[in-house]
Amino acid sequence: MKKILGIIVLSFLLGKNAYASNGYLLEDNLFTNCDILTKKDPTSFDKISFVEEKRIKWWDRRKEKISAWEQNYFNAFVFKATFEKGHEIKVRVNSEFKNREEAEKQALKFVLMIGQLPNFLRSKNLRTLTIHKGDHDWGGGNYDILIHTGSKLGVCEEEVIMHESGHVSLDWDWGGSVNSSQWKKAAKADSKFISEYAKQYPDSEDVAETINWWIAVRCKPGKLSNSTYKKIVEGIPNRLRYLDKQNYDTYPLECN
Repeated sequence: MKKILGIIVLSFLLGKNAYASNGYLLEDNLFTNCDILTKKDPTSFDKISFVEEKRIKWWDRRKEKISAWEQNYFNAFVFKATFEKGHEIKVRVNSEFKNREEAEKQALKFVLMIGQLPNFLRSKNLRTLTIHKGDHDWGGGNYDILIHTGSKLGVCEEEVIMHESGHVSLDWDWGGSVNSSQWKKAAKADSKFISEYAKQYPDSEDVAETINWWIAVRCKPGKLSNSTYKKIVEGIPNRLRYLDKQNYDTYPLECN
């Protein structure tokens, strides 16, 4: 794998202080208030159907080597998920889940979340969803979102899905739609990052960290405090403007 999949940094609380003096706006924080997307939001998910059980080779973070990442073979229940708009996605559920019915429950839980994503994050780049047990980080890249169901994400799973789909659909290193030179120009003009994590890994995490907050301020501003909203729109205006100009299809979200 040419690059480590997007690493999840678990921090569930919004920063209460200004971090601009350190070059970033918010605490090292992937998540919003954990309620930008919730189970109550609409989904474009249509239906799921079983395809086959087969042996596949893919990543499983429980089996990663210390010095390198490698793919592993495992048996998987494979499902096909369709949506109101756009393409279908294959869902590969590790057969460690005791039977096909249990595997389908896991698949259904997460494709409902995939359907809640704005369509531009459920792009043609997102082809598969891979689901394992285990308390390990999720990841996005290589046309796939990798999920470990034991990860302690609490009610923030929808926003982790947003972050990981940002890697898959937007990151230039994964063939995403964001233009590298234009993004870096906007970032330089902003002179700040949305989070410490984005600052630490600007080439791999800045886009995925920023997209959650663009969705927050453009689609769910009422979920943010006035101070947080102001901090974001004043702190990274050039990145926000770049994303605005893409005229993204945000269905099923209603965004301004």
